Amino acid sequence: MTRFATATFARGYYGRLAREIGLTGNETVMDFGVGSGMASRYLAEDLSKGDGHLTCVDISRVWIEVAKKRTKSFSNVDYKLGEISSLDIGDKSYDVVVVSFVLHDVDEQERPIIANELARKLKPGGRIVIKEPTGSDHGMDPSDIRLLMSGAGLKEVESTSLKGRFDAVYLK
Repeated sequence: MTRFATATFARGYYGRLAREIGLTGNETVMDFGVGSGMASRYLAEDLSKGDGHLTCVDISRVWIEVAKKRTKSFSNVDYKLGEISSLDIGDKSYDVVVVSFVLHDVDEQERPIIANELARKLKPGGRIVIKEPTGSDHGMDPSDIRLLMSGAGLKEVESTSLKGRFDAVYLK
């Protein structure tokens, strides 16, 4: 795939992801496992329409730096490097937490800890938006995601199993 084709695909996918979340522009949002920052770029743009704020979280210094470059034109973004359980992030701080293609890369024993931490960071009525691959060689079974989220006290309000992907929204 050419660089142009990759960029076009990413723009379509991550732009659509941000639109599907339906931000008004006044929310506080965490992009957990920010990776390349592609989703962050579109989330920050939507949040800049109001007083919204985005926090990009990752355990990788490299990915945080990539995300910083991708979101450098937005003043409503901050970055947190490290494990979610040890970061200086208050409980009940976020309206929305976005988890896109990252849970399957977390060690299986750590997943419940991560799910509980993310749930704690949500405000009452807040949402976790999840998009995960479901392939047996690279991904998670949707039933495992459902168990994680219900174990963290979250209620599934929407889900779709697409070809090789599970999309869901969980409410606190």
